Amino acid sequence: MDLRRVARSVDVRLRRRLADLSPAEARRGRADRERLRARWPWFDRFEAEAPAIEDRFLADHAWYVRHVGHPVHAASLELATLLWFLCDHLDPERVIDLGSGFTSYVLRRWADARGGREVWSVDDSAEWLDKTRGYLFDRGLDDAHTLTWDELRAAEPPAFDLVLHDMGMMDVRERTLPEAVGLARPGGLVVLDDVHKPAYRAAALRWLDEKGYEHWSLKPYTRDRLTRYAELVLA
Repeated sequence: MDLRRVARSVDVRLRRRLADLSPAEARRGRADRERLRARWPWFDRFEAEAPAIEDRFLADHAWYVRHVGHPVHAASLELATLLWFLCDHLDPERVIDLGSGFTSYVLRRWADARGGREVWSVDDSAEWLDKTRGYLFDRGLDDAHTLTWDELRAAEPPAFDLVLHDMGMMDVRERTLPEAVGLARPGGLVVLDDVHKPAYRAAALRWLDEKGYEHWSLKPYTRDRLTRYAELVLA
């Protein structure tokens, strides 16, 4: 047994739990839950609709984290549920997920069921993007508009109604945040995953506040067993 590796793992889990106990973040989550419901009354229906969405993807997610993506790195079932819920109520014409994987599958399942919708999936890793394409093919979904980050930047993409930013390591996430938010049309929504990480959350919220973007904690809707959660931004 590698004791140093075990010690690092315990340290990471402990720091994650301590961060999750932040009173300020708990208060912000509760307050933003009410702010979201005031802004979009259909958020009141999340608790009623979420269980059926989770059931739809429970087996697929369990298979994915066993055979494709590591549970720590793969999008959570809670995030997948929130994305489907947003799509159902926003009915976006064009969606993009930065950081391909299970969310690419979920969003394409929604678009396939709705019809006439466009999903783009982007990754900073060409190798991982190929893995996503294979997973989509195995699940009977098309892999149209699957690009690397460099290819997307060279393509002059259209504006999107809904953007998920979950791409790369946290330094990449922070560095590409302005471009990610800029992909959304005015009035579109951006979901930033992994804001449970204090350093990333502080940097992201500081930038959003400096630029005047309205944003809400999605901790009440997306917190998972690893204490991960997301932030919603109005572009």
